[in-house]
Amino acid sequence: MRASGTQLRRRLLRRRVVIPVAAVIGVTLALMIGLLVVYPRVGAGKIRSKLTGSLAKKLGREVRVGAIEVTLGHAVVNDIDVRGPLDGDTPLVHVDRIEIDFDTWKSLVGSVELGEAKIDGVVVTIRRLADGRDNVRDVVDRMRGTGPPGDGAQGTGGGGQALPTRIALTRAKLFANDLQTGATMLVADGDATWKPGELVAQARGVTATTIAAPGASLAKISIKKTTGQPPTVALEGGELSLWPKLSLTGIGGKVVANPKRRGEYTIDLAGGYGGVPGNLWTAKGALDPRSLTASIDLEADKFQLERLAPILAKSPVVDYAQTSVDTKLHLDLDPKGGKFSGELHLHGLNVGHPMIADKEVHDLDLTAKVAGNFDRAERRLDLVRGDFVARDLPFSLTGSIAKPRRILDGVVPVVKKHPETGVPIPTHGPAGVQHVKLHLVIPPIDCQRALTALPKEMVPYMQGYKLRGVFDADINVEIDWNDLNATQLGGHVGHKHCKVLDEPEDSPKRLKEEFEHYVEVEEGQWLSFVVGPTNPDFVPIDQISTHLVRSIMSTEDSAFYFHKGFINSEFRSALIKDLMAGKFKYGASSITMQMVKNVLLYRDKTLMRKLQELFLTWQVENTLEKDRILEIYFNVIEYGPALYGIGPAAKHYFGKAAKDLNPVEAAFFSSILPSPKERYKQYCNGTLSKWTEGKIQRILGIMRKRDRLTQLEYDEALATPLLFVKDGSETEADCLKRVKKVIKNARSINPLKR
Repeated sequence: MRASGTQLRRRLLRRRVVIPVAAVIGVTLALMIGLLVVYPRVGAGKIRSKLTGSLAKKLGREVRVGAIEVTLGHAVVNDIDVRGPLDGDTPLVHVDRIEIDFDTWKSLVGSVELGEAKIDGVVVTIRRLADGRDNVRDVVDRMRGTGPPGDGAQGTGGGGQALPTRIALTRAKLFANDLQTGATMLVADGDATWKPGELVAQARGVTATTIAAPGASLAKISIKKTTGQPPTVALEGGELSLWPKLSLTGIGGKVVANPKRRGEYTIDLAGGYGGVPGNLWTAKGALDPRSLTASIDLEADKFQLERLAPILAKSPVVDYAQTSVDTKLHLDLDPKGGKFSGELHLHGLNVGHPMIADKEVHDLDLTAKVAGNFDRAERRLDLVRGDFVARDLPFSLTGSIAKPRRILDGVVPVVKKHPETGVPIPTHGPAGVQHVKLHLVIPPIDCQRALTALPKEMVPYMQGYKLRGVFDADINVEIDWNDLNATQLGGHVGHKHCKVLDEPEDSPKRLKEEFEHYVEVEEGQWLSFVVGPTNPDFVPIDQISTHLVRSIMSTEDSAFYFHKGFINSEFRSALIKDLMAGKFKYGASSITMQMVKNVLLYRDKTLMRKLQELFLTWQVENTLEKDRILEIYFNVIEYGPALYGIGPAAKHYFGKAAKDLNPVEAAFFSSILPSPKERYKQYCNGTLSKWTEGKIQRILGIMRKRDRLTQLEYDEALATPLLFVKDGSETEADCLKRVKKVIKNARSINPLKR
C-alpha cells in the first residue's frame, strides 16, 4: 500500500506541473497563431481601411490598394492609386510600393509607433483641361485645411508617434499637361529623404515645353529644408530655349527662402548661351510660389561676341571679335501674364548673307529701350515703348502681336480658300501669329543723316547722293489673318521734303540720253542693246501705238500721268494679295517702279531691294519726263525668250511696226505680263489659251469703260481675230523646247555685281 501511495503522489505531482506547462504552451501557441495568422490579417484590414476610408475622405478621392503584407514590425502596401473624376486614363498618384517598420508590442495595445518608411515608384500626373478645371487644386486646398468643413486632417488615433522616424522616397516621376496653354512638364526621376528637422530632395531630368514658345530643362534640382532655416533650392544644368536657334544654357544658382518675407523666395541664377561655357548673364529677383508672382532683373554685362564663337560660326554674323553687346531687362510676372522693360546696346555687328546684301555689312550699331506686357489668356504681346537708334537713325516701333487661342477638342477650324485660285488662304502668319498691329515713327530728321544711316553694303544704288531737307515717316499696319481683307496700311512717308543736291554718274539722270542695257537671257549668256536712236529697233514714244499705251495703262498703271511714281492705294491691295498667297508675290508696282526694277536694279533679291526701288523711283520721277519713262519701259520690257523691246516684239509676233498694233494685239501684249516666257508657248502653239482669250476681252472691256476705246473700236476689236505671224524657221516642238530651256536657265542678276 505504501508503494502505491508513493506512486500516486508522484502522479499527482506530475499532473500539477504538466497542466500549467501545457496551458502556457497552449497560450503561447495560440498567441503565436494569433500573431502569425490573425494579426497580419487584422493589420492588413486596418491599413486598407485607413487608406480607402480615412485617407480617401481627407483627399476627397477614391483610393485603391493592391496587396498588403503585414508581419511582426513590418508592413508592405503595393499598388496604391489615388484617383479623381478629372484624372483621365492615369490616376493623380500611383505608388508601386510602401514599406514601413513599426513597434509590434505597442501595436498590440492599440498604439502606433512608426519606424522607417520607404516609398518607391511614385508617379504623379497633373492635368488642366481646356476649360480651366484641373485634377489637383481641391486636393491641395484640403491638405492646407481650406477644403470643405469637416474634411481637415484626421487624427491618428491610439496615441503614439504619428510620423515615421525617417521617410525615403525613390523612383519618383511627375507629368503635368495643361490643355489650356499647351504646356507640359516632366520630371524623369526624383528622390527625397525626410527625418525630423531635415528634408532633402532631388529631381532629375526636368523638362517643360510650350507650343511655339520657350521650352526649358534642368539636369538637376536640389532642395534642402532644415527646421528653423529657410529652404534652399539649387539648380544645375538648366536650359531655356527662347526660340529654335537661341537658348540660355548652363543655368545654375540658388533659390532661397526670404527670411524677411514669409512665402517669398530670392532668385540668384546665372548662365550662358547656346552651350558656350561660362556665365554671360545673371537673373536676380524674388518669387512668390503662393501667388505665382515674380520680379526678376535679367542682365548681360557687356561682353564680346567672340565668346560665342562656337554658335556664331555658322550664322550670318561675321568678324565678331570686336562686336559687343549688353542688355538689361526687368520682368514682373503673374498668373495673367507679365510686364517687361529694359534696354539693349549692340556695337560693331558685322553680318554676311546673300539675302541681306551681296557684300558683308559692317558696323551695325543698335540701342533700344523697350517696355510692354504679355497677356497669357489672350496670347498677346504688347510693345508700349520701343525707342530705337540704329546707326544714328532714331525711330520708334510700338504695337502688338497675338497668337490664336487654343482650339478646343472637337472644334474643326474653317479653312478659307482664295476666291480666284481656290488655294487655301493662310490662317496665320509667321510663328503662328494671328494678329499684328504696328506703328512705326521716324521723327523729323535731316535727309542726308537718314541716308547715311543706311549701310552702304545694303543700299549700293543709293550711294553718292547728297540730299538736303527734312525727312520723317509715320506708318500704321494692322493685319488679322481671320479677315485679311480688313488689313490696314496707312500713314505717310515724308520723302517729298528731300531734295537732291548731287548724285553719282550712274544715277537715273543717265537715262535722259540713250544708254546700254544689259540682261542675262540664260546663265552666263548676256545680251545688251542700246536704248536710244542709234538702235534701229528702238521705238520713240510717239511711234508706239496709242492702243498699246492705253492698254498697258489700263492693266498696269491707270493713273501713270497723274502720280509721282507711287500708287498709295495699291500698296495695301498688294499687301493683302501677298498675305493671301502666303508669300511676297505682288509689289504694288507702278510703271515707273517696273522700269526701275528692269533698268536700274536688275531685280536684286535682298531685304533692302524694295527700299532702293522706292528711292530710285522717287529720283526717276524727279529726273525724267513721263513720256521718257514710258518710252524706256516699252523699249526694255521682255515680251518673250530673248525678245526685248516693243519694236522687235511687234515684228516677231505680228510682222508689223509698233505704231500699227490694233487694240486686240495691244491687249495681247498686256496679257502676257508678267510671265512673257511662259505665255510665249501660245506663239509656239499658234493658238491662244482660253485664259488669254478671256483676259484680252476683259482688257478691252476696261479700255472701253475708261473711254480709251470708242464703242465702234470696241465692237470691231471683239470681231477681230488675233493672228500670229511665223516665218517657218522652227517647228512647234523646237519652239517649245527652246522656251523650256530658257525658262529653266533664266537669270536676273546685275552684271555689274558679278
